[in-house]
Amino acid sequence: MTVAARQSKAQILEVKLQKHLQAAGLKKLPLYISCDFRDDSLTVVGEHPRSVVIKAKPTFTVLEAAILEIEPESIEQIGLCLKITGQKQPYAFHSFTMHNPVLSRPRTVELRKKVEEIPAVETGIVLAINAAETADAAEEMLLETDIKEQGHDEDFPDLSESSNNSDPIAFKVATIPGDFAENPFDPLDMEAVTVSQTPKYSPWAVLAATGIVSLAAIILAGGYYLLSRPCVIGECPALANAKQLSDNSIRTLKTSKVANSPEEAQEQVKGAIALLEPIPAWSIHRGEAQTALEKYRQQSQNVNSAIDGARLAESAARKTGNPPYSAENWQEAQALWQSAIAQLGEIPQDSPVYPYAQKKAKEYRKNLATGNKELGTEKQAQKTLIEAKNTAQIAEAREAVAQTAESWIQVQAGWEKALDIISEIPSNTQSYQQGKLLVPRYETKLSQARERKNIEGISENGYTQAVSLAAEAMIFEGKNEWFKASEYWRRALSYAEQVPAATAYSQKAKPLIDSYTKSLEQAEVKLKEERNLQKARADLDKTCKGKPKICDYTVSKDLIAVQMTSDYVQKLQQTFIQAENKKAVKTRQAVEKHVETLQKALEAIAENAKIPMQVYNGEGKRIASHEPK
Repeated sequence: MTVAARQSKAQILEVKLQKHLQAAGLKKLPLYISCDFRDDSLTVVGEHPRSVVIKAKPTFTVLEAAILEIEPESIEQIGLCLKITGQKQPYAFHSFTMHNPVLSRPRTVELRKKVEEIPAVETGIVLAINAAETADAAEEMLLETDIKEQGHDEDFPDLSESSNNSDPIAFKVATIPGDFAENPFDPLDMEAVTVSQTPKYSPWAVLAATGIVSLAAIILAGGYYLLSRPCVIGECPALANAKQLSDNSIRTLKTSKVANSPEEAQEQVKGAIALLEPIPAWSIHRGEAQTALEKYRQQSQNVNSAIDGARLAESAARKTGNPPYSAENWQEAQALWQSAIAQLGEIPQDSPVYPYAQKKAKEYRKNLATGNKELGTEKQAQKTLIEAKNTAQIAEAREAVAQTAESWIQVQAGWEKALDIISEIPSNTQSYQQGKLLVPRYETKLSQARERKNIEGISENGYTQAVSLAAEAMIFEGKNEWFKASEYWRRALSYAEQVPAATAYSQKAKPLIDSYTKSLEQAEVKLKEERNLQKARADLDKTCKGKPKICDYTVSKDLIAVQMTSDYVQKLQQTFIQAENKKAVKTRQAVEKHVETLQKALEAIAENAKIPMQVYNGEGKRIASHEPK
């Protein structure tokens, strides 16, 4: 539990315990409660003015019952004590545990007084000091003022009020646990106070004389004391001064703009009460003083409520002073604002503190409304952040099984959506700060998914294109269009080689590369053969042309067949015969040269095509053949 949380929890408990005291009929009891949480223990301190004497056991009974009813969270050990304002050490202590209360079996140290001297009020919480005031104390069962002059700095409790100096005076206290190590206070502080006085001399003569003198002195002192009390004789300026302090208290609440105005107003009304409390019962102004005291005590109680509300509001303001905060922090602050408003709501309309309470309640309600708005914003921001995280988890799950480009597109979309959701979180929330820490990781994941999607896209496209082009190549092969077949095989092989490794299609593309390489080689062989045939045909076209046409031919991959035309053979024979008859040597040599050149040309065509050649005459009889080397 943080310090701020302990403080706000303690303040709320203080208010609740004060309410239990009021509910027990102790509205006028000037007992101010303060609480302190330490781990699993709780310390409750009741502080009261020196002028009031409080019985410990009944007070502890009320406080223990209240704590058992409230059941503070995570508290096991409880310590209670009473102390006088300004004193460091308590004078009474009681401890118990939540599961083992001890007031059902208390040990009480009784006051050893004579029975006739014990006032009726001793059955209540307040122990009356002055027997003359017993009637008033018994009537109210609440508190009694010390009869000594204010400002007299005696130690508490006052031993001089004992009717018998030889008898000890002690406070009634509950049982002190045997395990002192667990107690937050020193049990020695709770020991009974004993005063004894033994005279040195006891001669009867001296005793008698002393008795007479003492009796006279007591009578004179008693008369002086009775008459010297405030407001016994003449006017009572304390009434006017007290009213002035009360009015100043109200004016402070109305006009002061400082944060500690309720505390200042409380000091003023406490001053008014302090002026009227010493007025004794035999004063002629007693009735008026008691009426004013009743009014001022009620005013003090109302100012206390305003102070409690201001403390709760201050705690709430500290919790929300420098946003952003978590929804849990806003909820704690809202609870404090509501408690502060409820505390002010207990101030009645006829109280002079009511206008101040209404003004502060309006301010607190405005802060409560603002806090509710901030709480709603923070809760919605938390939902948005959770939605972004859930979206990121889905994207991460898809990422673990993604293989194809399509699946990586879904992963990419998931990270993009998670980042878009985070961007919707308001910047004035704590969830926004948490979301900012997630953005770098989500952006990295998005970049990786986008890159992987692109790689898988290349892989899928390369594989698909390779398969498609290979199918086209096989079609061209069927048509013996080896040029196109080889071209398509080359492209198919290129796409297959472009499929990246470690992708969804890399294993599928790997065997295609070997297959397509072999198919391309075969197609290129076929293409080369086709090109050789085409060249052979072209060369034969050139060689066989003439007037008359020299030859006809057929070309296949296994054989080139050339047949001389009848017209060419006839013309060649006629020319040769005429040259022989006319003894035309040159003509005859020219014919022979022509035949020789034709023969070499045909042999060259066969060599270039790497295809055997056979030559036939006009009647179809083979006249020559050639095997390429």
